[in-house]
This record gives sequence, C-alpha cells and structure tokens, in this order.
Amino acid sequence: MEKERVHKETLVRVLAMVLGVTFVASSLLKIISIRTFAMEVGEYIDLYMPQWLHGWNMPCAIGVCASELLVGMLAFRKRMLRCMSILSLVLLTFFVWLTGVNLFFPTMFGSVESCGCFGELVHFTPVGSFVKSIVLWVLALVLFIMAHVKSMNSSK
Repeated sequence: MEKERVHKETLVRVLAMVLGVTFVASSLLKIISIRTFAMEVGEYIDLYMPQWLHGWNMPCAIGVCASELLVGMLAFRKRMLRCMSILSLVLLTFFVWLTGVNLFFPTMFGSVESCGCFGELVHFTPVGSFVKSIVLWVLALVLFIMAHVKSMNSSK
C-alpha cells in the first residue's frame, strides 16, 4: 500500500515537472522574440478572435508568456500542485481549442501556418501544434485527476 502511494506521488511529480519545464521553456523562448510571437498572436486574433481584440497583439502575447511562466513556476512548488494542475488544464484547454479551430476550421483566408508555440526555435505545422496540445492536455488532465484524488484521500 505504501509502495503504491509512493509510485503515485512520483508520477504526479514527474507529470508536474514535465508540464512545468514545457511551460517555462515555451514562455522563455517566446519572450526572446516577443515581437515575432506578437505577430503570430495577431494572425490568430485576426482569424479567430472577436473584433475588439484586434490591435492587442503585444498585450495578448505578453499575457500568454506571463501565464505560461506562472504555471510553469508553480509546477516546481509542491504546495501549489492543485493550483498548477487547474491552471495548466485551463491554459491547455484554450490551446487545444485554438489549434483545433486553426486545423479543422480554417477561415476563408486560410490558417496560421506556424503556431509560435516555442518561439522561433521550433516551428509546428497546424497538425503538429494540435497534436502537441492534445498530448500536453492529456498529461495535464491526468495530473489534475491525480492531484485532486490524492488531496481528497488525504483529507479523509
């Protein structure tokens, strides 16, 4: 029984670290070339977002980077695991929606060809970006379930 608990805790920490490192790396790589990322954000805004967001490329790009950095840093704090699991699931749900819309429902003007997920270092096609988002979302969902089941069991 104790061995099983240790294995579950280890899996939770590994999932949190993988997501944390991914979010921090993604954020820092975007920040390095924030203007380029802001242009990519502008493409998404122009194609898929409400009209009132047009012209807010840079603030939205900074917001995405800050959110990813925050979630990534929370992953390294064991006490913040539940909060991090919720925030990562919310953030990745948005990314799955956005990359899915870009892949499956391109507008008459086309789709965004490079997501800017990891700044200028790694370029993903719409299919690659969607698959990456789904994989990370599944990891975040497993982490969320395990972190909340763990906390419910420990409160009994």
